[in-house]
Amino acid sequence: MGQRRTESFLLRLVVQDDPTDPEQWHGRVQHIGSGDEQTFRTLHEALTFIRHRCERSRERNPSLDELPPPFP
Repeated sequence: MGQRRTESFLLRLVVQDDPTDPEQWHGRVQHIGSGDEQTFRTLHEALTFIRHRCERSRERNPSLDELPPPFP
């Protein structure tokens, strides 16, 4: 069974008040644990950043079974 962990992100959206293009928006996504952030113009860009940060966090946070014992 896989190990469960929680990752937190802050997503900021800027919606343009443009009557000719009501779908125009952009934003910034930030990984709370590392402080890394990235701007995006599409949902795909935001999700790519989130996926990448989750993979990097998994690499840096091994399961407890993989850690050496605390005392020799």
